[in-house]
Amino acid sequence: MAVFTGPVFVPNPVPIVDRYGLFTVATGPLTLPVEARGGGVQYETGVCGLPAGLEVECGPSDPEKEFAETPNVIVGTPFIVYAGMTCGLVGLDDTRARTFVMEKLKAGEQAIVENIFSQQLFGQSPGLSNNPDAFTVAATTEGVTASVAALEEAFYDTYGLAGTLHVPHLLGARLQQGGALRWDNGRWRTAAGTLVSIGNYAGFDPVGAAPAAGTSWMYITGQVTIWRTPDSEVHISRLSSSFNRTTNQAFMLAEREYVITIDCTVLGTAVTLDPA
Repeated sequence: MAVFTGPVFVPNPVPIVDRYGLFTVATGPLTLPVEARGGGVQYETGVCGLPAGLEVECGPSDPEKEFAETPNVIVGTPFIVYAGMTCGLVGLDDTRARTFVMEKLKAGEQAIVENIFSQQLFGQSPGLSNNPDAFTVAATTEGVTASVAALEEAFYDTYGLAGTLHVPHLLGARLQQGGALRWDNGRWRTAAGTLVSIGNYAGFDPVGAAPAAGTSWMYITGQVTIWRTPDSEVHISRLSSSFNRTTNQAFMLAEREYVITIDCTVLGTAVTLDPA
């Protein structure tokens, strides 16, 4: 059928629905305090390490007990996530431009946060690779499911709560195919109860190097918490303040600050991509 008129503009019918990822399994995002937006956050926790055992003894003497240093101080440094757009001024006002730039920020910020966190980019810490506190677990050639088992074996020797497994998209389907995942109330878990985040992780090794051909890196950490500037306080520029008379264009920017923390431990291992 012939078209006699141009297409008619209608409101965007597609809702912004977050995919499964780090935001699903982490605590938060919580509201980042105003005072923390320049220097990050720190808090104390007593959950690092395991208690000890002791034989019951009869007699007046009290057996020697070992005392660990607690509480542990967890520090998270801030970073900024932003979305920008370039546009002509004809037919576009501040309200519509704000809508578009916020859509871009909200639609993509989980993916960029996962990637920044996986590499400790832009001053972010603590993260996965480029983290001097991360320990390497010996790789196994028996496939991705065996790699999960090796990580959990080492991790739960020193941490008593449910950890978080950080899995690049490249490995997510392999984990499911290998039977390592179970769906539990809206989140993936392993048989041991470890929360599983499948996301836009770089898959780099602990020193920040790209993985060898046919491999990727997967990490397990203590519980993850995310703070960020709330929607009502996202910084959005004004079109009129960025007009370029040479190009007849204006620029719009929306940005907010994030902080991510990890309780206690970070372990990583190289994973073979062989389906077996």
